[in-house]
Amino acid sequence: MRLYSRMGVTALDDPEYGNFQADETGAFDFPDGVSDRLHGFHYRGRPMWETDIERQNRLINEELERRKDPSTLLSAVEQLVKAASATAALTQPAAPAEPAPAPAKKVPAKRAAAKTAQ
Repeated sequence: MRLYSRMGVTALDDPEYGNFQADETGAFDFPDGVSDRLHGFHYRGRPMWETDIERQNRLINEELERRKDPSTLLSAVEQLVKAASATAALTQPAAPAEPAPAPAKKVPAKRAAAKTAQ
């Protein structure tokens, strides 16, 4: 059974089944004997291990509780507004401080040489 640690465990050594490493999502694929035993462990009244379904339910409930709080929602909206204004300021081209000088008139080489020779 696939279990997730709620205590930040990244590796587990079992005397009977050997060493287990967490995958990139933090889940462990345990044999049924190990998962049944670990799933019952609690620390200070809170479960140390949870299944996929228990984890999904916990994460959904945490997100719903977070969204119910108006101050949390307001701060999230303020952060979005600040981020949008910052990116808008970066994407707009800066106005030039002074207009570019007009290009000098080109004088043909023969005329310039004739004027300097006189």
